[in-house]
Amino acid sequence: MMNRFLLAGSAALLAVAAPAFAQMATETTGMATAADIGVAPNGPIPGPDYVKLAAASDQFEIQSARVALSKSQRADVKAYAKMMIDAHTNSTKSLTAALTNNERKIQRPSTKLDTAQASNLKLLKSTPKASFDNIYLTQQIAAHQQAWALQKGYAVNGTDPALKQVAATIVPVVEQHYQQAKALAPASISG
Repeated sequence: MMNRFLLAGSAALLAVAAPAFAQMATETTGMATAADIGVAPNGPIPGPDYVKLAAASDQFEIQSARVALSKSQRADVKAYAKMMIDAHTNSTKSLTAALTNNERKIQRPSTKLDTAQASNLKLLKSTPKASFDNIYLTQQIAAHQQAWALQKGYAVNGTDPALKQVAATIVPVVEQHYQQAKALAPASISG
Protein backbone atom coordinates (compact mmCIF):
# COMPACT_ATOMS: atom_id res chain seq x y z
CA MET A 1 0.00 0.00 0.00
CA MET A 2 2.77 2.41 0.98
CA ASN A 3 4.68 1.73 -2.26
CA ARG A 4 1.56 2.47 -4.35
CA PHE A 5 1.09 5.73 -2.44
CA LEU A 6 4.73 6.73 -3.01
CA LEU A 7 4.54 5.75 -6.67
CA ALA A 8 1.31 7.72 -7.20
CA GLY A 9 2.74 10.72 -5.34
CA SER A 10 5.96 10.62 -7.36
CA ALA A 11 4.03 10.40 -10.62
CA ALA A 12 1.87 13.37 -9.66
CA LEU A 13 4.95 15.41 -8.71
CA LEU A 14 6.62 14.58 -12.02
CA ALA A 15 3.49 15.50 -13.97
CA VAL A 16 3.46 18.92 -12.32
CA ALA A 17 7.22 19.53 -12.39
CA ALA A 18 8.10 18.19 -15.85
CA PRO A 19 6.71 21.14 -17.84
CA ALA A 20 8.54 23.59 -15.57
CA PHE A 21 11.82 21.69 -15.97
CA ALA A 22 11.35 21.48 -19.74
CA GLN A 23 10.67 25.21 -19.96
CA MET A 24 13.69 25.96 -17.77
CA ALA A 25 15.89 23.74 -19.96
CA THR A 26 14.85 25.55 -23.14
CA GLU A 27 15.20 29.00 -21.62
CA THR A 28 18.55 28.37 -19.96
CA THR A 29 21.34 28.83 -22.43
CA GLY A 30 24.57 29.19 -20.55
CA MET A 31 25.08 30.30 -17.00
CA ALA A 32 26.30 33.88 -17.43
CA THR A 33 24.14 36.96 -17.16
CA ALA A 34 24.45 40.19 -19.10
CA ALA A 35 26.15 41.68 -16.03
CA ASP A 36 28.71 38.85 -16.03
CA ILE A 37 29.61 39.42 -19.68
CA GLY A 38 29.21 43.19 -19.74
CA VAL A 39 26.73 43.32 -22.63
CA ALA A 40 23.04 42.64 -23.13
CA PRO A 41 21.78 39.92 -25.47
CA ASN A 42 20.74 41.14 -28.91
CA GLY A 43 17.08 41.59 -29.66
CA PRO A 44 15.26 39.62 -32.35
CA ILE A 45 16.94 39.42 -35.75
CA PRO A 46 16.02 37.43 -38.87
CA GLY A 47 17.61 34.00 -39.26
CA PRO A 48 19.69 34.92 -42.33
CA ASP A 49 21.16 37.92 -40.46
CA TYR A 50 22.01 35.72 -37.48
CA VAL A 51 23.75 33.25 -39.82
CA LYS A 52 25.79 36.00 -41.48
CA LEU A 53 26.90 37.51 -38.14
CA ALA A 54 27.64 34.14 -36.53
CA ALA A 55 29.70 33.01 -39.52
CA ALA A 56 31.70 36.26 -39.55
CA SER A 57 32.33 35.92 -35.82
CA ASP A 58 33.65 32.38 -36.29
CA GLN A 59 35.86 33.49 -39.17
CA PHE A 60 37.38 36.29 -37.11
CA GLU A 61 38.11 33.89 -34.26
CA ILE A 62 39.74 31.37 -36.58
CA GLN A 63 41.79 33.89 -38.53
CA SER A 64 42.95 35.85 -35.48
CA ALA A 65 43.87 32.59 -33.72
CA ARG A 66 46.03 31.58 -36.67
CA VAL A 67 47.90 34.86 -36.30
CA ALA A 68 48.25 34.20 -32.56
CA LEU A 69 49.78 30.79 -33.20
CA SER A 70 52.58 32.43 -35.13
CA LYS A 71 53.06 35.63 -33.10
CA SER A 72 52.24 34.88 -29.48
CA GLN A 73 55.10 34.68 -27.02
CA ARG A 74 53.11 32.68 -24.44
CA ALA A 75 52.33 28.97 -24.48
CA ASP A 76 48.99 29.52 -22.71
CA VAL A 77 47.90 32.06 -25.33
CA LYS A 78 48.93 29.67 -28.12
CA ALA A 79 46.90 26.90 -26.45
CA TYR A 80 43.93 29.28 -26.24
CA ALA A 81 44.34 30.14 -29.94
CA LYS A 82 44.40 26.45 -30.88
CA MET A 83 41.22 25.95 -28.87
CA MET A 84 39.63 28.91 -30.73
CA ILE A 85 40.37 27.32 -34.09
CA ASP A 86 38.91 23.97 -33.05
CA ALA A 87 35.83 25.39 -31.30
CA HIS A 88 34.93 27.93 -33.98
CA THR A 89 35.48 25.41 -36.77
CA ASN A 90 32.99 23.17 -34.94
CA SER A 91 30.46 25.97 -34.45
CA THR A 92 30.71 26.82 -38.15
CA LYS A 93 29.97 23.17 -38.97
CA SER A 94 26.94 23.22 -36.66
CA LEU A 95 25.69 26.44 -38.18
CA THR A 96 26.16 25.15 -41.73
CA ALA A 97 24.34 21.92 -40.92
CA ALA A 98 21.31 23.91 -39.72
CA LEU A 99 20.96 25.97 -42.90
CA THR A 100 18.70 23.54 -44.73
CA ASN A 101 15.66 21.72 -43.47
CA ASN A 102 12.21 20.82 -44.80
CA GLU A 103 10.74 24.26 -44.09
CA ARG A 104 13.42 26.49 -45.57
CA LYS A 105 16.92 26.90 -46.92
CA ILE A 106 19.25 29.73 -45.90
CA GLN A 107 22.12 30.55 -48.20
CA ARG A 108 25.58 29.57 -46.95
CA PRO A 109 27.22 32.71 -45.56
CA SER A 110 30.32 34.38 -46.91
CA THR A 111 33.63 33.90 -45.15
CA LYS A 112 34.27 37.63 -45.41
CA LEU A 113 34.92 39.58 -42.21
CA ASP A 114 33.01 42.76 -41.47
CA THR A 115 34.91 46.06 -41.53
CA ALA A 116 35.70 46.14 -37.80
CA GLN A 117 36.86 42.51 -37.80
CA ALA A 118 39.06 43.07 -40.85
CA SER A 119 40.57 46.13 -39.16
CA ASN A 120 41.25 44.15 -35.96
CA LEU A 121 42.84 41.34 -37.95
CA LYS A 122 45.04 43.83 -39.81
CA LEU A 123 46.11 45.32 -36.47
CA LEU A 124 47.04 41.88 -35.14
CA LYS A 125 49.09 41.10 -38.23
CA SER A 126 51.03 44.36 -37.91
CA THR A 127 51.55 44.22 -34.14
CA PRO A 128 55.11 43.40 -33.01
CA LYS A 129 55.44 40.08 -31.22
CA ALA A 130 56.48 41.82 -27.99
CA SER A 131 53.07 43.48 -27.58
CA PHE A 132 50.95 40.98 -29.49
CA ASP A 133 49.51 38.96 -26.58
CA ASN A 134 47.86 41.91 -24.83
CA ILE A 135 46.26 43.19 -28.03
CA TYR A 136 45.09 39.71 -29.01
CA LEU A 137 43.54 39.08 -25.59
CA THR A 138 41.89 42.50 -25.54
CA GLN A 139 40.32 41.72 -28.91
CA GLN A 140 39.27 38.27 -27.72
CA ILE A 141 37.44 39.67 -24.72
CA ALA A 142 35.55 42.16 -26.90
CA ALA A 143 34.87 39.59 -29.65
CA HIS A 144 33.43 37.12 -27.16
CA GLN A 145 31.23 39.80 -25.62
CA GLN A 146 29.81 40.47 -29.09
CA ALA A 147 29.50 36.75 -29.83
CA TRP A 148 27.69 36.17 -26.55
CA ALA A 149 25.25 39.02 -27.25
CA LEU A 150 24.51 37.52 -30.68
CA GLN A 151 24.27 33.87 -29.62
CA LYS A 152 22.38 34.47 -26.38
CA GLY A 153 20.08 36.92 -28.14
CA TYR A 154 19.22 34.44 -30.87
CA ALA A 155 18.92 31.53 -28.44
CA VAL A 156 16.33 33.51 -26.49
CA ASN A 157 14.70 35.67 -29.19
CA GLY A 158 15.27 33.74 -32.42
CA THR A 159 12.40 32.44 -34.49
CA ASP A 160 14.05 29.64 -36.47
CA PRO A 161 14.05 26.50 -34.26
CA ALA A 162 17.12 24.89 -35.86
CA LEU A 163 19.20 28.07 -35.63
CA LYS A 164 17.90 28.76 -32.15
CA GLN A 165 19.21 25.33 -31.07
CA VAL A 166 22.61 26.06 -32.65
CA ALA A 167 22.79 29.37 -30.78
CA ALA A 168 21.77 27.75 -27.49
CA THR A 169 24.52 25.16 -27.90
CA ILE A 170 27.13 27.82 -28.65
CA VAL A 171 26.31 30.15 -25.72
CA PRO A 172 28.07 28.12 -22.98
CA VAL A 173 31.12 27.67 -25.21
CA VAL A 174 31.35 31.43 -25.79
CA GLU A 175 30.99 32.01 -22.04
CA GLN A 176 33.89 29.65 -21.40
CA HIS A 177 36.06 31.35 -24.03
CA TYR A 178 35.26 34.77 -22.60
CA GLN A 179 36.22 33.70 -19.08
CA GLN A 180 39.43 32.08 -20.33
CA ALA A 181 40.43 35.20 -22.26
CA LYS A 182 39.82 37.33 -19.18
CA ALA A 183 41.89 34.95 -17.05
CA LEU A 184 44.80 35.07 -19.53
CA ALA A 185 44.74 38.86 -19.84
CA PRO A 186 46.62 41.11 -17.40
CA ALA A 187 44.38 42.65 -14.75
CA SER A 188 44.68 46.04 -16.46
CA ILE A 189 42.95 44.58 -19.54
CA SER A 190 40.42 42.15 -18.07
CA GLY A 191 39.22 44.73 -15.54
